[in-house]
Amino acid sequence: MTNTQMLTIEQASDYTQLSPRTIRRYIAEGRLVAYRAGRNIRLKPEDVDALFTPTNQWSGGAA
Repeated sequence: MTNTQMLTIEQASDYTQLSPRTIRRYIAEGRLVAYRAGRNIRLKPEDVDALFTPTNQWSGGAA
């Protein structure tokens, strides 16, 4: 088993510059996988990173 550092919602919020409310909404919508231990919610950093898709050019929409 690997030793993975887990993030709290607040740490994930600081890391992504998204509000904690948005992180919680993503969990509720199923866009972000969360792990519960009692009342504590933890997130894997690689799951948080998966929220973002890399892009090298804009698709032509309004900026």
